[in-house]
Amino acid sequence: MLKKGDIEAVIRHPERIRVYYQPIMNLTSGRPWGYEALARGEGILAKPGRLFKSAEAWGLLGELDAACFKAFLAAGRPGEGVLAVNVTAAGLVNLNAAAYANPSLIVELTEYGRREPQQLREAIAAWQRMGAMLAIDDVGPDIGQLRAALYLKPDFIKLDRSLVAGCDRHSSKRLFLAQALEVCRFLGAGVIAEGIEKPGELKVLRDLGVEYGQGYLLGKPQPGWADTRIMAGGS
Repeated sequence: MLKKGDIEAVIRHPERIRVYYQPIMNLTSGRPWGYEALARGEGILAKPGRLFKSAEAWGLLGELDAACFKAFLAAGRPGEGVLAVNVTAAGLVNLNAAAYANPSLIVELTEYGRREPQQLREAIAAWQRMGAMLAIDDVGPDIGQLRAALYLKPDFIKLDRSLVAGCDRHSSKRLFLAQALEVCRFLGAGVIAEGIEKPGELKVLRDLGVEYGQGYLLGKPQPGWADTRIMAGGS
């Protein structure tokens, strides 16, 4: 586990956080729709997963989350596209929606089960009233997780790589994807597929009608967004 002082140093100096962007593509048109902002850097920032787990253990998750969120928004947004910014429940509850929410912002909620549901719903509603959209991150092959995610009334559900990987080879994954899409559409939530790495996976997702996606096949995280390419087969 990382030292408490090292985590506090990042919180005090958010300028150490480097912002990388991974494109989110419209799978129907083959054109960029927006970008997801990701925290990167040197030292303890080189492994964000370890950093956030340690921050949670020290009771600093909300503060670290807020520092990253502010760094993301300070770095700018990609032209006319949307900007998806990761935030945990602890961070979302403690951030001022009036100061940061806007119609091109997607608040991408992680670790959402670690907060009292009603408190979280109230915080989400405040962000949505101010014009921001909500996405639930990392929804995997667990119908209970999907049900819990949809309880929060998100604008988007992000389907995890564990569902996308090999969907061109495994009929069980295609079946779950089709069912998840049907439920999301019925409840008015859009779908973003994560971790698209192979052409076969992309084809299955497009055939199923998944509108948005991201992954190494479509574009890797980079410090900027000028190099995004239009997918083959787009109109």
